[in-house]
Amino acid sequence: MPTTYKNPVYPYRRPPELDVQDVRHYPVVIVGAGPSGLAAAIDLAQQGVNSLVLDDNNTVSVGSRALCFAKRSLEIIDRLGCVEPMLEKGVTWQRGRVFFQDREVYGFNLLPEDGHRIPAFINLQQYYFEEFLVNRTHDFPEQIDLRWQHKVTDVDAQPDSTTIKVSTQDGDYQLTCDYLLVADGANSQIRDMLGLECKGQVFQDRFLIADVVMKADFPTERWFWFDPPFHPNQSVLLHKEPDNVWRIDFQLGCDADPEEEKKEENIRPRVQAMLGKDVEFELEWASVYTFRCRKMDNFIHNSVIFMGDAAHQVSPFGARGPTEPYRVWIT
Repeated sequence: MPTTYKNPVYPYRRPPELDVQDVRHYPVVIVGAGPSGLAAAIDLAQQGVNSLVLDDNNTVSVGSRALCFAKRSLEIIDRLGCVEPMLEKGVTWQRGRVFFQDREVYGFNLLPEDGHRIPAFINLQQYYFEEFLVNRTHDFPEQIDLRWQHKVTDVDAQPDSTTIKVSTQDGDYQLTCDYLLVADGANSQIRDMLGLECKGQVFQDRFLIADVVMKADFPTERWFWFDPPFHPNQSVLLHKEPDNVWRIDFQLGCDADPEEEKKEENIRPRVQAMLGKDVEFELEWASVYTFRCRKMDNFIHNSVIFMGDAAHQVSPFGARGPTEPYRVWIT
């Protein structure tokens, strides 16, 4: 598959804790350097609160993932000081159209508001957003200690403080903190370590995301089809991304095999049926997902605070999911 984006590789640093006898204490430790964790670290830094951010990876997300950012979320990101590169890189859109088969049945136009510099929506791949957040953390070298390839392997959460164990390629170390902010995603390992549940419903229906690179005549609008002739009895969503990438979201049904559906030889006929046999395109990234509508009973457990998808998950379909999670922490 071709790619329009090259993931940065962030360097691992040997932790100073391996070279001292005492267990170090931090006011705030954040687990997860995704949108929620990085946004929280930046917001805290702007208020003079130091934090240590731990991530077991060494890059930003792979694939476009979260794509659509609404005005309110962009206003929050503006407060964090990194909305300008998003507006510059992102695709701004304001009009949506809904079709039943080949007939338009509904449309909306979110016209710009006088005096507002933030648009109603932009589309921007999540890896760009995370990279912009990482870049912004570099403006706070004294307040944010961001460590890559540091994996939390044990958590002891007490009412007044939390002790964690961290694994690195150079060895393991312990530290304590006043507050542990958990932003390690929907399948939170920290949540599992503490024996906590995320309750709700996981829907059986499956959906295919296909990011394709093409030069198309589609306008910069959100198009949604019910029962289209090119994908009968299901739904399809179309969004434009930067770099001549287009997001196509196909409803598959509950019997679909995720591994089979992600194969290019199975994706290509679906896309070709939609675009026409003469349209040339390249598949950049694909993923199969299901809806999750779940949340923890309590986001706070002793001195541990869960954020983002670790705390709650809502459907991402049609821009209702990943622009929301960090708002739990920083509204």
